[in-house]
Amino acid sequence: MNDLGKLVTGFCDSQFGGLKKACTAAGLKYTTLHAQIAHEREIPFSTIDKLCSAAGVSLEVFRSAPASIGVTAHDISHELHRRAAAAYSQALRDVQDEMRRYGTDIMCDDVLNWLHRNSGRLTDFDRLRERVDLFHKLDAGDGIMRPHHIGATSLVARSFEIRDIDEYFPKVRQLGPSVIENSIAAHLRVQKTQQYQVEDIRLRGRIDSAEYDIEYRRIMAPVTAMNGAQFTLVFAQPL
Repeated sequence: MNDLGKLVTGFCDSQFGGLKKACTAAGLKYTTLHAQIAHEREIPFSTIDKLCSAAGVSLEVFRSAPASIGVTAHDISHELHRRAAAAYSQALRDVQDEMRRYGTDIMCDDVLNWLHRNSGRLTDFDRLRERVDLFHKLDAGDGIMRPHHIGATSLVARSFEIRDIDEYFPKVRQLGPSVIENSIAAHLRVQKTQQYQVEDIRLRGRIDSAEYDIEYRRIMAPVTAMNGAQFTLVFAQPL
């Protein structure tokens, strides 16, 4: 069981009296969450959202204001319970800081939920903005993808140390024609179908003498800005 699994289990035990009761209260499927914890699989942020809501902890506070994250002990609790609540609150803050640092506070389920909720429009976008990349629509003759925005903690930014759009082209070109051609083909498919695609990718290549071998799950989706401009959104989650 990894650290996040231990925290979720401890949270469910302390707040609900067990994992099964927590799932019932939060409207979650017990077998799914149990398997995610037992096999150290990813636990979607949407799951944590439901658990926090059922326990009376605001996830918006959890995501945006680490100093205010907390689990409040019941009035009838004695000092030991209050200390336990404070310790767990600090643990939640530590996990959030680590997830933000590595860009893993957003998962594929979060992006898909956002796409469905906003019908592919770039509204309510602040939480995702620095975790995703946005690309201009491609023409068949384009030789490389054309970024509009590179998220500061997107996978491509973190993996290849790309800090802005100007660094994107010289670094990505070094990955070689097959990587670029496959990516262009995926962009064109999304543009043609106007449907999001989820695909597991293995990327191998070299940039500035550094070898890369990265496996990730990629979401590509057509999105529309508030001014009507159309882009392709790309989100990648390491596997």
